[in-house]
Amino acid sequence: MNIKFDTYTLKARAIPAVLVSIPFFTLHYFLLSPTLGKFWSAVLGIKILTDITFTFALFFLLMHLNRIISKEVFEKILYKDGLNFPTTKMLLHKDSSFSDQYKKKIHEKIKSDFKIKIPSSEEEMKNERLSDQCIVEAISHIRRKVGTGILLGQHNEEYGFIRNLTGGSLFASLISLFNVIIFQWIYPDKTALSISEIAGGIYFILMLFSFCMIKSVGRSYVKVLIQEYMAK
Repeated sequence: MNIKFDTYTLKARAIPAVLVSIPFFTLHYFLLSPTLGKFWSAVLGIKILTDITFTFALFFLLMHLNRIISKEVFEKILYKDGLNFPTTKMLLHKDSSFSDQYKKKIHEKIKSDFKIKIPSSEEEMKNERLSDQCIVEAISHIRRKVGTGILLGQHNEEYGFIRNLTGGSLFASLISLFNVIIFQWIYPDKTALSISEIAGGIYFILMLFSFCMIKSVGRSYVKVLIQEYMAK
């Protein structure tokens, strides 16, 4: 699979993959490498090659896993396929992030540009889910219209970084727990155990803080997206 290494890929996908790689390298260095290394050295003498191959394979695997977990867990479950995104909620009549007058202008421009009518405040009270769906559809058109924008690209990279780091931290926490079990009882190693315990604690704390960070960065992204859309 070809990956285009633009600034988004580097900041939002590659860096989170590096940051959550410690538990995997711990498992490889203290358990897999000594075992597999002896095997490959005896057969072909390519231990160094297998270590390099593992590093690159792990890097690309984590890039994809972080994205898949963050989208499947946080976007589909936590945000209900976009219905609970800040991009959706901030354009509801009941939300106070934008003034009523400004939201009216936004809704009018959406109707003019995309022929999507955002339900009125009365209709929203009766069926908020319908309003959510209309806004989600409108936002997808707005994103395409704005593109990378002036400042939007930077905010998109920040959101992608936090989102993927959150997904990666969840997976890294589980692997750290697995490592603790392995190096505590199955293949005892004090150094590996200490690294695994510290890493697991850091990733767990990072994951908890990331929930708040996602909301904060998400709201900043929405404001810039709407500002640049309204300026067009």
